[in-house]
Amino acid sequence: MRRFLVLIGIEGYAVLLALYRGLGGVHTDEAKYLLDIPYPHPPLARFILNLTESLPYNELRWRIIFASLLVQAVWLVVCMAKKMSPENRLTLCGLWIFSASVMFQSGTIMMAVLTALQGLIFVWLLLDAGNTKYEIRNTNIAGWVALFWLASLFTAYQAVLYLPIVIAIFWKAKINPIHSVLAIGIPILLAAMYVASNPLAAASFIKAGGQNTGLPLFDLIQVSLMSWLWAGSAVLSVAGLIGMLKSKQWAMLFSFVLVFAFHITSYRAYYPILFLPLLVGGVIACPWVLRKSALLLAMQIVIAVYVFAHTELAFYETGARTVMRQVNQLPRQGTVLIAGGFGHGWQYESRSPILRYRPSLLSKAKAVVCLEECPGVSGYGFYQIENIPQEVWIRK
Repeated sequence: MRRFLVLIGIEGYAVLLALYRGLGGVHTDEAKYLLDIPYPHPPLARFILNLTESLPYNELRWRIIFASLLVQAVWLVVCMAKKMSPENRLTLCGLWIFSASVMFQSGTIMMAVLTALQGLIFVWLLLDAGNTKYEIRNTNIAGWVALFWLASLFTAYQAVLYLPIVIAIFWKAKINPIHSVLAIGIPILLAAMYVASNPLAAASFIKAGGQNTGLPLFDLIQVSLMSWLWAGSAVLSVAGLIGMLKSKQWAMLFSFVLVFAFHITSYRAYYPILFLPLLVGGVIACPWVLRKSALLLAMQIVIAVYVFAHTELAFYETGARTVMRQVNQLPRQGTVLIAGGFGHGWQYESRSPILRYRPSLLSKAKAVVCLEECPGVSGYGFYQIENIPQEVWIRK
């Protein structure tokens, strides 16, 4: 009964985070996945997300699912820490629950969340790869691990950052070297072939790799360091890295370097969570880092409260949701033209086709959204809506 009540309490925490994330609306990257836009990531997860597009409350449903998966992953952490003392195990669970990346990325419909969870499973397999049960059934398990590796790569390309851990899993499990090469290499080859066959994915790859080239290296390293500290609310971040170093977990350390380098070349605010499974693995590999567990947990909670209190919370809707609520109520059929730069969030919120503004398309439009100047719209039979943040014109 106690475990059931804990489970319900944790789920309530996850739902609360998901509801908060749902207040503002769907952002551009989330819209790409919900609409199954064929870039930047492979199709597996976004295809599943798009299957429920026609169902009511689709966005909120997936926010709750993503938040639940991330928060309830604490039970996998419990399983991984089964050889630790109850006090240390409870501390590690608290470090997970109160890490900034869990608090602020739960409820976001982002592939980085799924990739981090996949990374946690790989870390679990690595730490468990040498036990007798694993070795006895190594052939069957190798096939499932290879299939999971393929699914991870076709969820998001960032799964390749955990390649050293996947290699170490097969190495420790004493799998036939040829089988290991095939199990690891074929999924990578298939992912590369998919990128090569998809011009949008390839272009996204190139753009992401060069987006930080104009910034000073010192600034990029500083941002990556902050990302690492943010991932585990500093306490888990430091403890996890020390654990990896003291236990000489080279596979996790190599993955840590890859994630750090990835942040330098292609930083986004939703990538810090990719550090999280490595930090948890470092603590489990070296429980010594939790020798003052009560103090560490108290520090983690204090830092979590401080971060939450000093983070600007967005309790307002995106412009796309506000505008499209008005436009969707129009009885007239037609397209919506948008002047200026806009993301896929506008496309998700609209029930009508979205096109970039051109005067030649005004005859087929029912509304025009002017994110930048679009003079002359009133001359085509449109009038402007008042009391709305953006400049919006609808047909008379």
